[in-house]
Amino acid sequence: MFCLTLQSCFVKTSPNMSFVSKKDLSSDTEVASMRVPMFLTKAFLKSKIKELDEDDAVAALALRKIKKLKIMTISGNKKDNLMTKYHAYLAKNNFEELMSLYSDGSKITINTEMKKDHVKRVLLGIADEEDYVFVDIKADLDLNELSKMIEYYENKNEKSKVIN
Repeated sequence: MFCLTLQSCFVKTSPNMSFVSKKDLSSDTEVASMRVPMFLTKAFLKSKIKELDEDDAVAALALRKIKKLKIMTISGNKKDNLMTKYHAYLAKNNFEELMSLYSDGSKITINTEMKKDHVKRVLLGIADEEDYVFVDIKADLDLNELSKMIEYYENKNEKSKVIN
């Protein structure tokens, strides 16, 4: 069992998210995917969370709420249907787009899956010409907590603008 858990932590060259299959990708496409076991993540972040409790309690709270983390990068994909499949997956699984923005030529989408007043999953999609990054975070965030986090960082950002 322990061996299987550690094996899932290795970087794989096949997609690890259900909206992508090998047949959707061109032959010269490079894929790197990883599922990070939370017991390893929590052990690694434990000291960081203790530091954050003093400096940034809101970030520490968010880190505590993460239950599962998957990351996938795709480089050199010449087929255009990847983002179409991604958006179809989001619609089929009742994800709501929280935010979409452009940064340095990359499109970033932040999507959430809700159950009542809790965010159960956050799926980030970052597209840049032929390169893609997808991050799937399973969590249990109360909307009130999320609202407080956003408010905290907006206020913090406003204060730093005033100082500068």
